[in-house]
Amino acid sequence: MEVLLLLITVTLAIAIAIAVVQASFFEWAFHRFWLHRPWLPESCFTTHTLIHHQLCKYDDTFHVTEPEQEEALTFQWWGGPVLITINVLPWALVAWGLTRSHSGVPAILGVVTFAVTFLVYYIGYESLHYLMHKPRIAFIENSAFFRYIKRHHAIHHVRMNKNLNVVLPIADFCLGSLVREMPVLASRPTGERAKLTARQYSRFGRQLREEEQEKKASGGGSR
Repeated sequence: MEVLLLLITVTLAIAIAIAVVQASFFEWAFHRFWLHRPWLPESCFTTHTLIHHQLCKYDDTFHVTEPEQEEALTFQWWGGPVLITINVLPWALVAWGLTRSHSGVPAILGVVTFAVTFLVYYIGYESLHYLMHKPRIAFIENSAFFRYIKRHHAIHHVRMNKNLNVVLPIADFCLGSLVREMPVLASRPTGERAKLTARQYSRFGRQLREEEQEKKASGGGSR
């Protein structure tokens, strides 16, 4: 019985540790190679780089003050299930192999623990990122950890190739993309060009163009 409890405890600890580290490195890679590069699916790059980063750019626009800025604060509803499945699937295959070989390792428990930990990390990403740009919960925002990662992320909005982690900058530290000093550029006003760039791709911009076309059509028809 003691051996079984020890095996379960070790499995849980290893699964949690692997999930946290893998989530940090996956977040880093996904952020750099999908959210900041225009390839499949291109909507990731468009939504994140050409809308979110343009509307929440420097110090004066980092916090959301207009409805237009909220459009790209979070992923689509299906983003979480897809990203979690991608990360869990290889370990599910490993667990299946261990179970088939009667290894005695509680592999299914390990996979479930990994999946739950990764889900918590994803929820942390979405909620913390949202609160960074749109403060709502004082006791979270006043914590030392939140202040650190918020500043970490604010630097990323000025230097998009740095500070790619939002939740835990493990991968940033290991891969040399960690920056602690806020660039001087952050204090300059966000130019109007940034908003115009975002409106070329955003739903808000499309709505403005449609309204303008309707006005032109109604004006032309009344003559």
